Amino acid sequence: MQSTTLAAGLEPRSAFATRVRPALPAVGLYVLFQLLAFGVLWLMSWKADVSPGRFVGAFDANWFTAVADHWYTQPVTIGADGVPQENSLAFFPLYPAFIALLGLLGLPALPAALTVTLLAGCAAAWGLFELGRDFAGPRVGTLLAVLWSITPGAVVLHLGYSESLLVALVAWTLVALGRRQWLLAGGLSVLAGLTRAGAGALVVAVCVAALVAVVRRRDGWRPWVGGLVAPLGLLGYLEYIAVRTGRVDGWFWLQQAWHMSFDFGRFTWIQVREGLTANTSSWITVTALLVIVAVALQLWTWITRMPLAWQVYGTVTVLIALCSSNFFQTRMRYLLPAFVLTVPIALVCAKLPNRVLAILLPVIAVVSAWYGAFLLTIVHLNP
Repeated sequence: MQSTTLAAGLEPRSAFATRVRPALPAVGLYVLFQLLAFGVLWLMSWKADVSPGRFVGAFDANWFTAVADHWYTQPVTIGADGVPQENSLAFFPLYPAFIALLGLLGLPALPAALTVTLLAGCAAAWGLFELGRDFAGPRVGTLLAVLWSITPGAVVLHLGYSESLLVALVAWTLVALGRRQWLLAGGLSVLAGLTRAGAGALVVAVCVAALVAVVRRRDGWRPWVGGLVAPLGLLGYLEYIAVRTGRVDGWFWLQQAWHMSFDFGRFTWIQVREGLTANTSSWITVTALLVIVAVALQLWTWITRMPLAWQVYGTVTVLIALCSSNFFQTRMRYLLPAFVLTVPIALVCAKLPNRVLAILLPVIAVVSAWYGAFLLTIVHLNP
């Protein structure tokens, strides 16, 4: 009995050592780089003579906190031009639900939103570490989490935005798929579908992986359930909006208020072309160059041996990000969930010595943070 008691006492420590402790460097570096990026935002705000708090709670954060405070009580209205007015229904419910949950503990909406963003970002870094470790070892896992956290769209990882929550759910879904935990993958996909419309890429990836497993007759009935359950969150919320608006395409119709639509990349192509050839604003040129880099990375992923689900998810995410009209500056934020693009870079960086990474990664982080802070503080655009 003494040995059984001793084993029971050691089990939590063993679980911590094998499951949590290896991920601590990835999570710690994630937090460190977010502090660095927020410091850059603070300096840029000081230069613009504006409090950084103005930007932390601006743009989409206003909508999320409004949903957390009032839920979807805003009526659907149509302007004189026949176009719907901006409405909170366009913002998916899971992120503001977590904000509201912290509000029950007495935390105001904006601090609650930032807390959710931070915790979700840590969960995302952990999930990406697990994903990379299962794929190519712990060093690649750590680099995958770090590289994702310092991409040009990462400014929203310390603002009141929902991308960190989406990436956390996507990362752990792909971890579950890799470990053939179909029910967990399906359940996490449901939650992702309640977070952002971009979760459609994850739903496609899970369904493709489930179909492959069914065709190969692997894991019995579980892939069937995982694949069938995966779309329910996304479809459920889209159906709710359809009922509220009286239109089957209700969510897409509401996007007209922001002049958003799926245009097969026409708008992005025009902006890239003008950014490289015309006398345009500097941020347009920089964003155009970043879009080209993203496309090159997408091509690189296609020749990198990765699980099919990763390839499907990454490709569909990039297509969604680059094929929407209006707000060219948001392309990097839309590409933030496409962390698969950083996998080839992580594989290359894993071969570099630590002393090189100790210089390279902070430099990338500062440049990336400057880009996001510049859009917020100088250009005054939604990043």
